[in-house]
Amino acid sequence: MRTPLTADQLAEALATLPGWSGDLRRLERTVLLPPDRAAALRARVAAAADELDHHPVVEDVPGGLRFVVWTHVRDAVTELDVALARRIDALLQ
Repeated sequence: MRTPLTADQLAEALATLPGWSGDLRRLERTVLLPPDRAAALRARVAAAADELDHHPVVEDVPGGLRFVVWTHVRDAVTELDVALARRIDALLQ
């Protein structure tokens, strides 16, 4: 799961991740939410990330949160990052 994705694999993954963008090094998504929902989402994402033992960068942005995921030891996007992005999306439902 920690093998860097190819350009074709990345394109396939992004096609199934609405709202996400990125390149072979990083995936990112910005979500606009009120502050109380942003705090709750941040906590749920942290718990999901702990389950995967893979943690995103979560940044406060005006009106929401920005998520950035990549596999640090590879300095690239891997299947693990795609799995984490999907978990984050599921928490937005």
